[in-house]
Amino acid sequence: MNKSLLFALLFAVLVIQGCSNARPALEKLPKMENKVGFKKTWRKGVDGNFGESSERFNLVAEDGSLYFATDEGSLYELGQEKGNKIRVIPTEYTPSAGVTRNGDILYFGTYDAQLVAISLESRSVLWEKKLSSEVLSEVAYAAGKLAVQTSDGWLSVLDAGTGDILWRAKEDLPPLTVRGTSAPIIEEGKVIAGFADGKLNAYSLQSGVLIWSYEVGKPEGRYEIERLSDLDGRLVVKDGVVYAIAYNGTLAALSIDTGRPLWQRSIASSVGLALKDELLAVVDMKSNVFLLNAKNGSEIWENTTLLDRDLISPEFYRDYVAVMDRAGYVHLLDVTIGDVIAYKLADDDVPPGSRMVADGELLFILTPDSNVTALSY
Repeated sequence: MNKSLLFALLFAVLVIQGCSNARPALEKLPKMENKVGFKKTWRKGVDGNFGESSERFNLVAEDGSLYFATDEGSLYELGQEKGNKIRVIPTEYTPSAGVTRNGDILYFGTYDAQLVAISLESRSVLWEKKLSSEVLSEVAYAAGKLAVQTSDGWLSVLDAGTGDILWRAKEDLPPLTVRGTSAPIIEEGKVIAGFADGKLNAYSLQSGVLIWSYEVGKPEGRYEIERLSDLDGRLVVKDGVVYAIAYNGTLAALSIDTGRPLWQRSIASSVGLALKDELLAVVDMKSNVFLLNAKNGSEIWENTTLLDRDLISPEFYRDYVAVMDRAGYVHLLDVTIGDVIAYKLADDDVPPGSRMVADGELLFILTPDSNVTALSY
């Protein structure tokens, strides 16, 4: 096989990453007796699903409700307890990522490079801002400001009330990247964002001045395919520490104040992290699941039984770590030893939906056949 053809094939693999129809069916799971009564609590049909990538569409579980957008452009508010429809707001937009909530307002981005603010109460568009490129992750909100990344490497901070751009910063894109961006976070007066070149940057929320930069994913190798170092997974932050993971194999814990690395481990991932107390859950590129001590990075356990099942981002759910595979099964892993103690099909033979979100007794997910499902035990 010549080199140009090889690169073309590798690039195609990256483009279709996340598309379950492009890959063979997964092997059937071994039969097991669930150790907890993992079940469907309710399922509600909606007018669409999550678009081209499940990791981009989130569900927001707050104040007893569930807020989300579908790829058909509708905004939903469902009651968490029974899935009753509180509000459904159709729009003319095509959301490209999930929503961010600030009280009565939902913000979301589109494939047409728009950032939109919609009032739930008045069911009206408050403002719309044209950005430089499509938005492939949800925005961050804090202190009356929004931070949003676009696929062309720009980070923009806007006034949340008017949509006016306050400042912008840019990282140059490498010749080859994984399609997607991480969602920025706003913490301690800083905007922290990961980029396709592997850099994690912290900027002043007020001025946009770069405070620190750290190369989490260092491009290495002779060919561009080997040098992929995107920071596309969800960033998490707690107690003055930000945790980031790179496509090419570095998980790092950094001081928010200085950007100094507190610890690092060699784990490659294109999906996000989950953090609870002093526990950090990670899924690597082969779908091995790790639970680490968030303070020092030491391994508590590793589960290898879900190998190559294309797991999406983990989620802490009550006493367990929940992961979902490409066949649509949600697996509960014992937080103390890492064993799978139960699994449940989220919907009828469908691949993963949106990122899972847990709130109290329930675990929620938007599935590709236009259902929102709540699981419980």
